[in-house]
Amino acid sequence: MGSVRDWLRFVRAPLCLTAAFDAVACAALARGPGLGSGAPALTWRDGLLLAATSVLVYLAGMGGNDLADRRRDRTLHPDRPLPSGRIAPAAALVVVLLLAAGAVALGGGPAGHRGVVVGALVAAAAYDLGAKRRVVPGVVAMGSVRALNAATGVAPLVAAGLASPWALAGPVLVGLYAAGITFLSTAEDRPQREARARLVARGATVVAFGGGGALAMLGAAGVTFPALFAFPVVLSAVFDRVPRKGPAKRQVLEMLLGYFWLDAVLAGGAAPGSDWAWALASLGAAYAAIVGSQLAVRALR
Repeated sequence: MGSVRDWLRFVRAPLCLTAAFDAVACAALARGPGLGSGAPALTWRDGLLLAATSVLVYLAGMGGNDLADRRRDRTLHPDRPLPSGRIAPAAALVVVLLLAAGAVALGGGPAGHRGVVVGALVAAAAYDLGAKRRVVPGVVAMGSVRALNAATGVAPLVAAGLASPWALAGPVLVGLYAAGITFLSTAEDRPQREARARLVARGATVVAFGGGGALAMLGAAGVTFPALFAFPVVLSAVFDRVPRKGPAKRQVLEMLLGYFWLDAVLAGGAAPGSDWAWALASLGAAYAAIVGSQLAVRALR
């Protein structure tokens, strides 16, 4: 049946909080004074249910990815739980279906929308079951998964007229950043593609962080510190410092951890720029999540 460690590796648990941060940050941004002054406040309970739904979507998608790749991984990654035989395919399928069902049942909680959650799961299934076999469909599918997940708590507000349509730009930027990471990951098995993949990833970083900083200031109806934090990242990407040169796998991990910084930038637009407590809390949460995720990745190697 596999150990707890095997199951955590199967669903790529160490980075599951990136999905939760995406959804909560975008939902908070949509309630900023410049974007959704008429929207109800995001309570702790609503935020936790939104985060839990996003984590389940992430875990189901990652588990489905390994399940779809189990035969290919017998050659490329024989040490993984499925190809090594430590986890049975039937048990893995049951777990993936239960995780997906749990995500739909939660539906993002009162702040979310079940239809958007289903859309994210469908996009994840499309990626796992065939889209990833080709570069463009795979990039589009993964970008859609992230964008839809991030929109779980935003789409209902926009549809109800409680938030500006500009609030949807947050999930779009998250999806664009995900597309850049996905394209970069194609260089892991094709070193000849590395230069172009890094260029695309850098471009996605520039647009996501630059756009995120501008959107955060729109949401805060003024200058906010987390938004200003975005621009050093933009400059680093422009001057080829992000992602740092090295093995493609390490570059992908660096950009995956960058989700937390992007989410902190977006979340900065949830409160007026003068609210330093919120600004420091969002950046502090991102830093803590990065450290925790890195420790978890190392523990499961």
